[in-house]
Amino acid sequence: MMKKCLVTGATGFVGSHLCMHLLSAGYQVVAMKRDTSSMKLFDSVKEHYLSGSKDELKEKFGATSISLDLKKVQQGLEHHFSWVCGDILDTDSLLEIMNEPFDVVFHCAALVSFKKSDDQKLLENNIEGAANIVNTCLKTNQLNLVHVSSVAALSRSENTDIIDINSEWVDSPYNTTYAKSKYYSELEVWRGKEEGLNVGVINPGIIMGIGNGHTPQNQFIGIIKSGNPLVPVGSNGFIWVDDLCQKIIDIYQTQNFGHRILGVTHNLSYETFFHTIADFLGKKRPSVKIQGFVYHFLSALTWLTDKLRLPFPISRDLIVSTSKKSVYSK
Repeated sequence: MMKKCLVTGATGFVGSHLCMHLLSAGYQVVAMKRDTSSMKLFDSVKEHYLSGSKDELKEKFGATSISLDLKKVQQGLEHHFSWVCGDILDTDSLLEIMNEPFDVVFHCAALVSFKKSDDQKLLENNIEGAANIVNTCLKTNQLNLVHVSSVAALSRSENTDIIDINSEWVDSPYNTTYAKSKYYSELEVWRGKEEGLNVGVINPGIIMGIGNGHTPQNQFIGIIKSGNPLVPVGSNGFIWVDDLCQKIIDIYQTQNFGHRILGVTHNLSYETFFHTIADFLGKKRPSVKIQGFVYHFLSALTWLTDKLRLPFPISRDLIVSTSKKSVYSK
């Protein structure tokens, strides 16, 4: 019998890709979006898969693009895919949507921002949104919930560069407001587990992949194309979105509930990462490391622009967090 699922944040980057992967895997997909959601990103992701295109940048990093069953995707879009309008901050809309039974709810909706001006919005949207999803699952007896979190919700201790899936959260200057929002969102999800839900959580690194819009991959490509000479001295974990989608689906299909799953396939320094993208684009490699005087100058400048709420390409939180060498271990 065909499994029926609800995907929140279905017009977002991860949600758009996940819908295509779920259709390829034979699911009936109900995709949730807001009335005001743009379809640009979703449509570009759909076109990417239906055209059979490969992610050439992913292959530049030595990884292989995942091919979907295009016949199943096409048939699924025609017969087993539907949109519903709702908002994770609107509990009435969630109750109406989730009054029908789903085999599993995939919670992908979240705000991603490192702007100081978005701090309150991040905390409200991500934490309250997760709490509303959990509460509505409990009220409507939707027992299976898979939550897309982030490695940002894991510990970033000043005493070690090694982070694993069991690293406990500690207060640290490397924790951005976004990181705090994802950590406290997870606490809401684990509360759901204590109250009877089957909960699976995946913590992906920086998510790369195809899609029109303000995606991480497009942002990094834009930085290199602009001729930016600066490169952070830290490192981070990365994963391509098609690999992430397979891991998300596997959590439900293998009933791998009750704990976190690390979603990192590449541990890379920002220098290696930026240089690989520059080589792929045929652009000059950025060579000015954000350390010493450059770090302190940018840190002071971004602190001032944050305080004055002046527009600036990067925030102080991002300057500080990308200076950290984070290595993710399974």
